[in-house]
Amino acid sequence: MSVRRLAVMAMLACSGMAQIRTYTPPQTAAPGADWTKRIEEILPPGVESRAEATARIAAYKPDPVKYPVPRTPWDGKPDFSGVYWPDAVVTPPAVPLESLYRPDAREYREGGGAAAGLINWRGIDTPNYHCWPPSPVEGSMGGTVQLVSAPGYLLLLNEGGSNFRIIPIVGENGPQPSASRKPSFQGSSVAHWEGDTLVVDVTNFNGKPWLGNAQPPNRLPQTSSDALHIVERWSRPDAQIFEYQVVVEDPKMLTAPWTGSTSRRGILPYDSVEESLCFLDPELDARHREFAAEQAKKRAVR
Repeated sequence: MSVRRLAVMAMLACSGMAQIRTYTPPQTAAPGADWTKRIEEILPPGVESRAEATARIAAYKPDPVKYPVPRTPWDGKPDFSGVYWPDAVVTPPAVPLESLYRPDAREYREGGGAAAGLINWRGIDTPNYHCWPPSPVEGSMGGTVQLVSAPGYLLLLNEGGSNFRIIPIVGENGPQPSASRKPSFQGSSVAHWEGDTLVVDVTNFNGKPWLGNAQPPNRLPQTSSDALHIVERWSRPDAQIFEYQVVVEDPKMLTAPWTGSTSRRGILPYDSVEESLCFLDPELDARHREFAAEQAKKRAVR
């Protein structure tokens, strides 16, 4: 036995360690497997999983007596300020969004809409891999969000991707967003109160957002157009949650307005969201470029 090996063994013995244990990495899930159970297995004891938190929020019964709705000192309206997670569906939509897509929009959707040549929706690719903001059907909210009520405004801060919305609150017939504002992924918002419900009118979209991701091969990307118009309803049943409901119109894509689900988020004991940046993956980007080149060749052959 070498002197070096003896020295190492002596050092380990003095430190109370009899041997070096081989590290065994955690078992990974098989491709396509449900990660929910695997995540629950590796969480520390007492830590709630996302699935458990979602079920808890969905089953929660608001109690405004025990948890009175906080109100702003400047106008006495509900104060939405807080950090919220996760989201849970309370009432599902009466009809699926997919059932309202126009047949003549199919070719546009098959091409990925405004993401043509960028997103290969037939694989695992989605807009969030390209740092696009979350779907406007979900209030452009993704993961943990922070709401801030301020005089004349509601601010929305997304932890994931660090996106934000600034929603001005005016009278019911107050000034609308300027027509000179540049169209965007999240559109231009203007809100008014109907009792204790904040009603937000959102227009001026750039036509790029997907309202829902593709589910190949059965569902095409749920694309939108520059005619997209969304009306949101925000409320606080009590101090523990807020609820969100949306009506979507897009005459270039849909045959009729669509009323989405009523969803809610639970408040967390934090005072601010963390930083969570989005970076494009060069390897994935290379895949997209290859896909775009393949599509260009196919078009040239036709």
